[in-house]
Amino acid sequence: MRIVVAMDSFKGSLSSMEANQAVLRALEGHEVTIIPISDGGEGFLDAWIATHAEGTIIEENVVCLDGIERVARFGFEPSTRHAVIEVAETAGLTLLAHVDPWRYSSVGVGQQIVQALERGAKIITIGLGGSGTMDGGKGLLEALGVRFLDANGAVLSTIPHRLEEVASIDWSGLHPRAREVVWRMSSDVQNPLIGGSGAAYVFGPQKGLAADVVKRYDRILNHYANCFEVDRRALPGAGAAGGIGFALLQLGATYVSGIEEVVSWSKLEEQLEKADWLITGEGKFDAQSFEGKAPYGLARLAHTRGVPTLVFTGQSDYTSHMESGIVAIFPIVSRIMTLEEAIWEAAPLLTNAVQRVRHVIEKAPRQ
Repeated sequence: MRIVVAMDSFKGSLSSMEANQAVLRALEGHEVTIIPISDGGEGFLDAWIATHAEGTIIEENVVCLDGIERVARFGFEPSTRHAVIEVAETAGLTLLAHVDPWRYSSVGVGQQIVQALERGAKIITIGLGGSGTMDGGKGLLEALGVRFLDANGAVLSTIPHRLEEVASIDWSGLHPRAREVVWRMSSDVQNPLIGGSGAAYVFGPQKGLAADVVKRYDRILNHYANCFEVDRRALPGAGAAGGIGFALLQLGATYVSGIEEVVSWSKLEEQLEKADWLITGEGKFDAQSFEGKAPYGLARLAHTRGVPTLVFTGQSDYTSHMESGIVAIFPIVSRIMTLEEAIWEAAPLLTNAVQRVRHVIEKAPRQ
């Protein structure tokens, strides 16, 4: 049986590559094609390097979201001078022992951009997802030389970001090459910066924003956006990665779908033409999954080619979604356990879950 395996990451537990390998262990004897997947978040860089023979990984020190200096990676292709940056490398939730949206900064993303510019990058693609920041991209812009001033004209700190104190913005120190590159932002969400579907309301709680201050933080982001000469707060993707999308739009970035981007790299469509099944999944398959998340996008793509999809996930309230070709959704937890245990044992749980199901799909009629 020909099976395409394209697992998204299980946040805080398994990368896309690790999840793919866990599924592969349960499918011995079948013709399996592994596709690294990302919707712009964790695994975006790995998916790029796995599909670009000329691509190289650059490792440099940067200041990460919590102010700690770490070695972080980005991709660079010398022939095209294309740099690929994954926000989660320097501003990811997985780097944190605890969350603090009032403090953390996207400065590390900006530092990686500077490193890419210094290497002569002409195209910069930034994968947005898995971030632990809510600074509106202020840190990113600060790393590029933009200054944010308070009401007295004093330069504001980067960490904590002090977003609520921004009164004016000085662009005179912007890196000279920042206006010479093609900016691309790759994401799985098209949320605006503010409002009920904006960064604070939709993504703030998962980054530690208390429910009783979400409205206040939304007002702060709105105030921050008012300090820019060009209003881009309502554009698709402005609310991605805690507003990093908004900052990139200020630089002239074009929004592209994260999953469509990765699919184009991997030649997934060609693999599906000869497949019997698609197996995909993510840590949590919920209502947000139907708004551009990778497994849903992949299932729809497979459905157009008559290929049924199985989803394996850590948690879901759904059992199937036939409209998109998802014939069954399987939670991988097989016994009562704590969340910590489920995260720690995610790989064997995933392998075991696929093993339980493989005997069913082996007997299913061929498409």
